[in-house]
Amino acid sequence: MRIHAVYVIVDDGRCAYFKAFSEIAPSSHLVSAMLTAMQVFVKEVVGSNFSEITAGPFSFISEQAGPFSIVVVGTKSQEASEKSKYLVLRFIRKYKTMIENWKGELIDFVDFDEDVNEVFGMTEGLRVDPKIPLDAIALLQIKESLQPIARRILARYEISIEDMAKDLDLTFIVTANLLNELFELGYIGRFRRDDKTFYFIK
Repeated sequence: MRIHAVYVIVDDGRCAYFKAFSEIAPSSHLVSAMLTAMQVFVKEVVGSNFSEITAGPFSFISEQAGPFSIVVVGTKSQEASEKSKYLVLRFIRKYKTMIENWKGELIDFVDFDEDVNEVFGMTEGLRVDPKIPLDAIALLQIKESLQPIARRILARYEISIEDMAKDLDLTFIVTANLLNELFELGYIGRFRRDDKTFYFIK
């Protein structure tokens, strides 16, 4: 999977956010104009938004979040599709109030960089240590939905999202959300290595 760029496009065709990861990333003006026109056409014909278009070396994955489309341009892969869905969930969670109260003004999404970098592996080497030791006592205090994840990471000490998903037979998105919740509670740490996010305990 190679990501060329991420865009946040308003329904009226304006590009509200653009981050390029390669020199061949398509222009934000061209992408926003093309995809807005395509969305109008597809919605008129089939009654719903398109989710993915492939053209030449580019795969355009589009996910809706209120009046915004989060578009990921890269090589076509199942991993890119799953990570795009996860990025949209993070976007909605981060900007929920703004999306609900949006009146058409152009918003600066510059702080979305952190989420984009983390989801698509552009923060190699960044490490955040756990704040609270994850032990048997802590395990009893963690809510039931996080127990399988917590027990598994106790057994493994360090694990990637992909491996945890396989171990527990969960989707990438569900696993990433559960691990992130445990991370935000302070019980596990996180770092990047070889384009993957790993979680760990002390």
